[in-house]
Amino acid sequence: MLSKSRLVLLCLVAALACPAGIAYGQPAAQEERVAASFVLALGRAPSAAEVAGWTKQNPLSFADLITRHRDQLRADAAGARAVAAKAGYDAFGRAASGEELAGLAGGDIYAEVMKRHIQWLGGHPADYEQVLNRAYRLLLRRDAYSIEVEYWRRQSVLPFALVVACVDDWARRNQPGLMATAGAAAVSINSAYLSTVRLSPAVAAEARMAAGLGRSADAERAAAIGRTVIAPGAEEVASVGGIFFAAAGSARLRPEPEQR
Repeated sequence: MLSKSRLVLLCLVAALACPAGIAYGQPAAQEERVAASFVLALGRAPSAAEVAGWTKQNPLSFADLITRHRDQLRADAAGARAVAAKAGYDAFGRAASGEELAGLAGGDIYAEVMKRHIQWLGGHPADYEQVLNRAYRLLLRRDAYSIEVEYWRRQSVLPFALVVACVDDWARRNQPGLMATAGAAAVSINSAYLSTVRLSPAVAAEARMAAGLGRSADAERAAAIGRTVIAPGAEEVASVGGIFFAAAGSARLRPEPEQR
């Protein structure tokens, strides 16, 4: 029979050998789900109190969390309008017009509104060029060069928030002596222009599908080449370091005069 002290030692060794994902996987995964659901449903990261409050309840799937956000938006007209306005700014780089906000279905989440704006920009190249110019003016105090406009038009349409984050990453990698934007479009989880939540690959896949951001390409290949950003329009954008994360625009997207 094992002595009491030896039994305690063996239990301690077994606990240390147990992978962290097994020992703490469920709580950590649920916190990821909750945080990412706020980003994709409301366009912002949750507060610590919100994460604590939502994780205290019975664990919910990502789809169930989105449904809960949707139900709350249906019951809160002011909150729903704020989400729509946030999506409008993140998509266009300016305040959304009354016409753009009109006709939104009750309970539309941030990701859904953003997808519709991105689709609209795809059919309006002149307006998309203005989005590009706003992004370059915010970061570099100039309009996009014609060669840069062509660079962006060769790629999938991106919302203002992602254009800013991509140009920010390009500028950081190529200073000093910036020329014209080139290379693969990529964003960092640490971008000041994005509100981000880091995710495990499994939760990222769940979030992508539940928020209607499923990709048609092979998921394993996408991950291998760093296409791991979970955000409307981000299917062809690389994540610096291949990190899986959910993203929406941050408050830094607004020019300084509007933040006073």
